[in-house]
Amino acid sequence: MFKILVTGFEAFGDYHFNSSWVVAEKVATCVIDGIDIVIEQMPVSFSRAADCLYKAVNRHNPDLVILLGQSSASDCIKLERVALNIMDSNSADNDGYIPDEEPIYKNETPAYFTDVPIKYLCSKIKEQGINVKVSNSCGLYVCNRIYYEALKICNKQTSTKAIFVHLPLYEGHPSVKSDKIAMSLNDLTKAISIIIKEIYGKYN
Repeated sequence: MFKILVTGFEAFGDYHFNSSWVVAEKVATCVIDGIDIVIEQMPVSFSRAADCLYKAVNRHNPDLVILLGQSSASDCIKLERVALNIMDSNSADNDGYIPDEEPIYKNETPAYFTDVPIKYLCSKIKEQGINVKVSNSCGLYVCNRIYYEALKICNKQTSTKAIFVHLPLYEGHPSVKSDKIAMSLNDLTKAISIIIKEIYGKYN
């Protein structure tokens, strides 16, 4: 079986429900021939997220890691191309920590790029009428931190692939206000299932 690990984040800040985890739980119910999908929740913590990811990867030994994060200001799904070796934020994580232009690791690779075909995946999702784009900045919050760790794993274990997907708020999300754009939860879930099917088809 082709093993896929899908991660989502816990609640944080004023968001009592995180789009990434809600979608991860929906994706876990998808039945796709030849594919075993497992999910793990990640902490919104600069210091704890990496350890949680490494434990999840060691536990499941996935062929593909799909990391989901919430981008509440976004009006579309964003397929992230790159993770940077830096942490910086104006907002605290769930541990109350606010990094100030700190490297994740000193004297290590400045950036890692995903090697999954993100432009192709973007086109396949668009074909289904779902609003999506390729993004060249994952931000410098915990999303970027965990993506850097995932791509670092892929750099060492070349048989493992990883992609980070930022999701907007979903329709019915308790934190959606009039100035926020939300997307259908079914469309968000469908986009991730398209990624799964396309990557499975490419590497099998």
